[in-house]
Amino acid sequence: MRGHIRKRGSTYSIVVDVGRDEYGKRKQKWYSGFKTKKEAEKALADIIAKIEKGEYFEPANIAVAQYLNYWLDTYAKINVAPSTYRRYTEFAAHIKSHNIGKIILPKLKPAHIQGFYSFLLEKNLSKSTVLKIHRMFRLSLKHAVNWQFIISNPADAVTPPRPDKVEMQVWDIETSKKFLNDIADTPIYIPVLLALHTGMRSGEICGLKWEYVDLSRGFLIVKYALQRINGILALKEPKTAKSMRTIALMDYTVQALKEHKRKQNKIKLLMGSAYNDQDFVCAWEDGRPYDPHYLGQKFTKLIKQLGYPKIRFHDLRHTHATMLLQQGINPKIVSERLGHSQISVTLDTYSHVLPNIQKEAVSRMEKLFAN
Repeated sequence: MRGHIRKRGSTYSIVVDVGRDEYGKRKQKWYSGFKTKKEAEKALADIIAKIEKGEYFEPANIAVAQYLNYWLDTYAKINVAPSTYRRYTEFAAHIKSHNIGKIILPKLKPAHIQGFYSFLLEKNLSKSTVLKIHRMFRLSLKHAVNWQFIISNPADAVTPPRPDKVEMQVWDIETSKKFLNDIADTPIYIPVLLALHTGMRSGEICGLKWEYVDLSRGFLIVKYALQRINGILALKEPKTAKSMRTIALMDYTVQALKEHKRKQNKIKLLMGSAYNDQDFVCAWEDGRPYDPHYLGQKFTKLIKQLGYPKIRFHDLRHTHATMLLQQGINPKIVSERLGHSQISVTLDTYSHVLPNIQKEAVSRMEKLFAN
């Protein structure tokens, strides 16, 4: 028998055997305040099941590594995207494999965490990666406070490294147009065109379906992103409501998509039942969607072969935004097209473009006053 139920006044309590202390004496844990015997019986069964599975712990004695496992299973697994959960698991592995993972959670101090970050940097982890580990660790400890495992969050008093700012690489309009002409007969023509003309991310482009493209009215809806999760391509909803957005299309883009759809329909007829029609805009000849990773690889290979300035596929999105801002488009509109959560993200990301825009605005104002 692992435990039993006792009635104390008008409520019920459960007494659970949770092991033995260092002297071999039986340890018992009391849980009180159950209104009915049925509630107490259920709680007792749950605790006994956890003990038998080795999942039971007392918050005061839980180590950091054990707590992270608990947090990943009870919070992260059900509240974040699969790709984010996978990254969190990788970040947590750094913590669990270090001595900091053995520290009892309530005894964890800011100095422990600060020293841990220094260790990671000495092991040649990038500042950006250490910052991401910090954000995950801080979030997990925030929940530890909410769940009353600890009184305060020690990560709040830690100074994480600031990543070195990487200068953004973009193409000008002539380079962009010439590249599109040069790759017109390649599989990634439409993905590159969409990235340059709409600012969509690679996963959003690969996840785009024809049902969310209105060629008659000239717009598309970013509804999903395609992502590889545990080796399998799957559609996922965007991180925020702002990422799910409507994007107006240029006539040039509409005509290119119409021609692409005509060719795709012709392939469907030729393939017949062999065509796996999942309604994807960017698909192989058998209907399978493109892998976002493939877009990046193929794009890098083509710019090298054709001798274009080196940028990433993701930089086509930056190119789109930069062109809009250089044309004097309101940053709020640019932010909406890109699906940024806040306009401040847009202003911060493209701050290098804004001084030139301000100079042009001042020049126009000067002409107004001169006249």
